[in-house]
Amino acid sequence: MSQGLFDRHYLGREFEKLNEALQEHVNLYLIGGGSMSFQKYKPATKDIDVVIRSNRELELIKKALRSIGYTVPAIRGPYEQMGASAILENMDELRWDIFVNMICDGLQLSEGMIERSQELFKMQNVSVYMISPEDIFVFKSITTRERDREDMYSLFSKGLDFDVIEREFIWQNDHKLNEYAWLAYFYTGIEEFFEKYNIIHPIIESLHDIAYEDMLTNTIRVRLKSKPMEIDEISGGLEIEDVKAILDLLIEQGYVIQNEQGEFLLTNNHN
Repeated sequence: MSQGLFDRHYLGREFEKLNEALQEHVNLYLIGGGSMSFQKYKPATKDIDVVIRSNRELELIKKALRSIGYTVPAIRGPYEQMGASAILENMDELRWDIFVNMICDGLQLSEGMIERSQELFKMQNVSVYMISPEDIFVFKSITTRERDREDMYSLFSKGLDFDVIEREFIWQNDHKLNEYAWLAYFYTGIEEFFEKYNIIHPIIESLHDIAYEDMLTNTIRVRLKSKPMEIDEISGGLEIEDVKAILDLLIEQGYVIQNEQGEFLLTNNHN
């Protein structure tokens, strides 16, 4: 085990300690380097990133980890941006980043991710599931940490189903819990990754088109929230033909109507 890194044997012992300390059963979904370590994509990790489904489980885990010597560390930099519900660290500096349903203040543990996950441990008080390599890739694509790009390459080099990845990107964007342009985040992260490693892949073009359409849709909706507008005003700074195509789609979907003056406005169905 390298200094500051923890292999799957060490992690396994920590899960056993957690199992003994817990008072009720919880389900954990490993989403980061810990999952990669157990799936043998990397020999060791700095932390355990887990997603749980309820605040009740969060309180149980926090209480159990504190009882076996974990404390709350000082956190800064990119780790602050992850939006963990709790962060605890032991004397060896192994850190648990615990999320309740959401990561990075919006990315969700989807039903698809749960279905694709594999059971790792099933103990009396804790069941641990590893999310799929494709879903680890999805989570890591929206972070800014250099080691996450390295992890993405490890996942990519052993083969990934990019149809699954693209479908998950679209699901996350369609079910987003905030106004973040998730497809733009995904596209930027994927583009940076492929440029860093000089990789050419068809998902870039596909994601670019999807992200561009999503950006136009969001921009049009934001502009129309202020007042009804004619096409020239809506299109300021944008390609007017592309805007026309999106407006036609939004009208067909019932989100936008055009009044007698030729202005476009949002309907009550736009949210």
